[in-house]
Amino acid sequence: MRLSSNRNLATLSLIAAIALTVKSVGIERTGPELAAYGNLCGPSHNDLCYEPVLNAGFPIGFLFDNPGISVERQLAFIEDEFRVGAFLLDVAIYFVLLLLAALAVRGAWIRLRRRMA
Repeated sequence: MRLSSNRNLATLSLIAAIALTVKSVGIERTGPELAAYGNLCGPSHNDLCYEPVLNAGFPIGFLFDNPGISVERQLAFIEDEFRVGAFLLDVAIYFVLLLLAALAVRGAWIRLRRRMA
């Protein structure tokens, strides 16, 4: 019974971690990475113009604006650069935090029930 309970907690934590990671796309910021947003810079107006790249995801950005292909300064899963490693790292961070919180709450609940019995 306990193994099944732990497996259920882990499964729910993983589902919630994936959902939180996908939802974190709403957290956008720029930089520190730079990308070329044009080629009319410098004294001769022939150099590339580098600006901070818009990225999304929390705590680690995993969706990056691709200014040469997509609409600049707008993020979309289809057009922009999706970094799988950063996405999986975000999922892992959320998973560990959620699982630890769930285990702590369940432990506190079990202790409270034992005191009341």
